[in-house]
Amino acid sequence: MRRAGAARGSGDQMSNMPDERGVDQQGFAQQTARPDVPAQAAAPPPTQYQQTPVEQQPAADQPARPPGRTARPMPIPAAETRVTGRRVVQYIIDYILAGIVPALAYWLLDANSRSSGGVRWLLATVIALAAYFAYWVAIPHGNAGQTFGMKLFRLRVISTDGGRATMLQLFIRGVLLIVDTLFFGLVGLITMLCSRYRQRVGDHAARTLVVPARYGPQF
Repeated sequence: MRRAGAARGSGDQMSNMPDERGVDQQGFAQQTARPDVPAQAAAPPPTQYQQTPVEQQPAADQPARPPGRTARPMPIPAAETRVTGRRVVQYIIDYILAGIVPALAYWLLDANSRSSGGVRWLLATVIALAAYFAYWVAIPHGNAGQTFGMKLFRLRVISTDGGRATMLQLFIRGVLLIVDTLFFGLVGLITMLCSRYRQRVGDHAARTLVVPARYGPQF
């Protein structure tokens, strides 16, 4: 009887003792579930191979542009350059006016004369070149991009960027009149008709346009 009571007492004592493993597990669960403990270890460290966000990636249908180059559309509407008919008549008038001084120089100096014929021919050539430069370069540069014929037909030479044509642009354009007037001007006429902005050979090389005088900046 004493042994049985002792055994029952020891059993009750053992049943009342808390399980150490359960206490440890319960305490660990409570510690991990505490809201004040920051969960820093759960976030993975960033890597150098992290993908670029979607909003920063270029669109698939948008072509990539080479560095340093940006698409710059022509600031002049193509419709403003549809003045081919006026340009043809304007050039005929300007051609006649530009040839007056050289013709007078060669006639007055009489290059065919026997005495000092070479010197007179050279002098007449210098005068002709100076008159050519003055008419096709200096006059339009100082007169809002207009020759006398352009002023009569309300036309103007401007740069392709919409600004004033420089003297270098006008010089290149004037020199290449030699090419544009080949075959009675057919080279320049065909080039203009095949160009979107009606540019002749000189305009393409000098990057100039001919537009109505009302269009573009007033210089």
